[in-house]
Amino acid sequence: MGRYAVIGHPIGHTLSPLIHQANFEAKGTSDEYKALDISPDQLKFIREIAEEELLDGFNVTIPHKESIMEFLDDVDDGAKLIGAVNTVSVVKGVFKGYNTDISGYMNAFTGRFGEKKRRVLIIGAGGAAKAVQKAHSDHGDDVTVAARHRESFSRFNTEDFSRLLISDIQADAQYDAIINATPVGMKHEDVFSVMGIPRSIVKDGTIGMDLIYQPETTPFLTHFNEEKAMNGLPMLVSQAMDAYTIWTGKAGDYAAANKKCKEYFGGKS
Repeated sequence: MGRYAVIGHPIGHTLSPLIHQANFEAKGTSDEYKALDISPDQLKFIREIAEEELLDGFNVTIPHKESIMEFLDDVDDGAKLIGAVNTVSVVKGVFKGYNTDISGYMNAFTGRFGEKKRRVLIIGAGGAAKAVQKAHSDHGDDVTVAARHRESFSRFNTEDFSRLLISDIQADAQYDAIINATPVGMKHEDVFSVMGIPRSIVKDGTIGMDLIYQPETTPFLTHFNEEKAMNGLPMLVSQAMDAYTIWTGKAGDYAAANKKCKEYFGGKS
């Protein structure tokens, strides 16, 4: 039996236990998963906490994705490059960090829209944007990251993308996919209106992906044709299944976990 958890502060909002438990049930295992509220002051005791809880691995969410790294024995190259960890394996006392936001995002994106190389605009330059940028750049896409302030780009440790101020986005710009990697939309705000982004950059065939999954359809997504729009729930489930694979070496049951999330949100995804 495996024992796993998600750590963060606050932690009451997390869907991770729901997702992982659905996967365990589908796989027919007796594994356990819980949410642990760990404050920033407590994080330095994470090894003792993991030992006390008999954890074989754990997920990491806000605000610990960057600060957890100093308490690990090893960090995967991808996580190291973007400076954030969301998954930790514990094997014979060795704590190794990974970032399954990268693979989880790309699996969700290509699973819906295919493997074609594209011109991609990422709105935002925070932690989520770094994972999305790495995913698309590794895929071979032509990536542009747009931020409100030029100093935001100093958070990136790579040069394989173009930098653009949001105020400089041109009305006639051509992009195949536009990704909202900001929290704007969680309270039903429209990214285009709030940030003054010209709506003309959205064409009939433009893909729109919002990393937000609640509300199901943000104002951002309403600017795209329905078949070209996707929220962040597939990414959330996919990154969780990738974490399960890291811990166990086995594939997770994406369909079962996704179905459980749909039920949780009232039959929608």
